Amino acid sequence: MAYKSRKDILLEIKKLQKQIDKLLDENNSLWFMLDELDKSNVSNPEYFKHVQEIMDNLKETRKITSTKVGEA
Repeated sequence: MAYKSRKDILLEIKKLQKQIDKLLDENNSLWFMLDELDKSNVSNPEYFKHVQEIMDNLKETRKITSTKVGEA
């Protein structure tokens, strides 16, 4: 088992934090888009049904997904 230096660990943390920030931004953008679709007037009932199913699925997934970063 190779031990990492403090410098290596800090660099890895910085790299991972950038990835986390990017994914959080992407997640927020997608939720914004879904909220806008939900608020829009969808004239095609079939299309609206699919959008509603996707939103319900994502809302359920979000309930079981932890957003807090913790120690493993």
